[in-house]
Amino acid sequence: MSTARFRFLNILFLLLVAQSLWASDEANHWLEMMAQAIHQLNYDGVFIYSHDGHLQSMRIIHGVDERGERERLIALNGPSREVIRDREKVTCYLPDDHAVLEERVNPGRAFPFRLPERLEQIRQQYRIELAGEDRVAGMPAQMVAIVPRDNLRYGHNIWLNQDNGLLLRATTVDENGADIEQVMFTQIRFFTSLPEQLLEPQIAGEGMEWHRQDTEIDETVDRFAWRIARLPPGFELKTSRRHQMSARASEVEHQVYSDGLTSISVFVELRQDDERGFIGHSRK
Repeated sequence: MSTARFRFLNILFLLLVAQSLWASDEANHWLEMMAQAIHQLNYDGVFIYSHDGHLQSMRIIHGVDERGERERLIALNGPSREVIRDREKVTCYLPDDHAVLEERVNPGRAFPFRLPERLEQIRQQYRIELAGEDRVAGMPAQMVAIVPRDNLRYGHNIWLNQDNGLLLRATTVDENGADIEQVMFTQIRFFTSLPEQLLEPQIAGEGMEWHRQDTEIDETVDRFAWRIARLPPGFELKTSRRHQMSARASEVEHQVYSDGLTSISVFVELRQDDERGFIGHSRK
């Protein structure tokens, strides 16, 4: 091989490497934009959520001001329900059941899609790639693929508003690329300042039975002594707390494990003497 040809191939290789690194940096930049947009923007939109053959339509109103973030969710099909969320608590109005549920905010929870907590953490388990451009809810969108590096977790495709980075669509995909669940806006409006009345519940809650989470539970008492001995790579325990489920008399331990992107909730309670053991299923 001639010296000139060798130099040409070397330069071509370096250009390909540089292009790959640029694409990776660009994809990371879009995720950083998304992480900021979902907390900083005021918007009113309608989205659909599909999973396990079910389709739900909901309206979401998100506002941020000097008091922090606030959010309102209204179910548009199925049983009537409305959810108000702020920095401290989540209040769910269920008029069909004549009930209101109130509980503390789950730390790290985001809606409608869980955000990457730390990019450097998820890069160890996922590849982040640009995947072309599209349109969602009538708006130009940048598509980003989050591809798992092993077969222990699902992949994700996300579509971000090209102007402000807000998530417009997200799909969870299996190892064959088939959609498992999907969230997609069908319409959305942005506001410089959100009208206050849009964040107020339409359901007064008067005459309903209120169920409030007990916030005085002792977190230092190891009543269950239950732990997962071996976790998949990248997963770690994020939160562990005990609370009273409205339909149960006993206290329930709620544990959340995450790899920075995917989260798994585990609920554990002491079995009563008259209860049969639960038989479930697993999937590798």
